[in-house]
Amino acid sequence: MDEKINILVLNDISRNILRYLVKGLSCIFDTETCISRHLIIPTTLFNRDKKQYDGRKLLRFLTENMTIKEVRSVNLAVFDRDIFSGSLEYAFGLSSAFPKISVISVLRLHPHFQEEYFAGGREKRKAGRFPLFVQRLSNAEKALYYDRILKEAAHGIGHSLGLLHCSRMGCLMNPSGTVKDIDARSKSFCISCRGLL
Repeated sequence: MDEKINILVLNDISRNILRYLVKGLSCIFDTETCISRHLIIPTTLFNRDKKQYDGRKLLRFLTENMTIKEVRSVNLAVFDRDIFSGSLEYAFGLSSAFPKISVISVLRLHPHFQEEYFAGGREKRKAGRFPLFVQRLSNAEKALYYDRILKEAAHGIGHSLGLLHCSRMGCLMNPSGTVKDIDARSKSFCISCRGLL
């Protein structure tokens, strides 16, 4: 791929996660990947009824605030808050083909997301704010979490490059309704999808 990948950091994302993404995406897409900039997302995008951020409004906000350099590249926005899209209760990510940008939420990818302490911590904090503490994870859980983030990031970038969902087993472009679907993907595109990049 000729285009560079820019990573936009939305709110609080661990440096270790960002380093893992830079290295992983560089390998998957065989292109330069770098951290572009940090952005603070306005609370006006937060839906108080759903207690989530509106993914479509977030994507629109990002596209409206892109630099010229970013418009000419492929972009990945990594968000630490929960998002929804339209009638979907939640979304792991959303993408746009022009400009080429994908936004992913790392919240539901966390191995402890369904556990009580995680949900309790979310309730105690102000609406829409909950930093993830990955130091609570075992090595195996951390590897699982980072792999989920990388797979969802590569999947979103695939969409921003024009790829559709793929039915071939293990392809990065397999659709995902649950984290188990993401876990079932490999960290590579099938031959057909790779040929379209």
